[in-house]
Amino acid sequence: MAKVKATVHGAVSIVSAIASKKGATLGISLKVEAIVETSEGKGIIIQSENKSLSSRLINKTVEKIVPKKDLEKNKIMITLTSEIPT
Repeated sequence: MAKVKATVHGAVSIVSAIASKKGATLGISLKVEAIVETSEGKGIIIQSENKSLSSRLINKTVEKIVPKKDLEKNKIMITLTSEIPT
């Protein structure tokens, strides 16, 4: 039915703000790409090359963003490709 693609570039936070009230963030050249497709059916399917990826956060995010009536009518397939090691 619909297909979208998003790419985000990584950043690293170096935080010691609790003790020193200072921290830093710097960009890195690694990216994460997400392709989201909808089709008839029901459920959230997550595909990733990273087998250690936890899908709980992704599922909760989709459930918060997508209205319940749309979740009941559509199957959502999310394909993740990440250059960031876990």
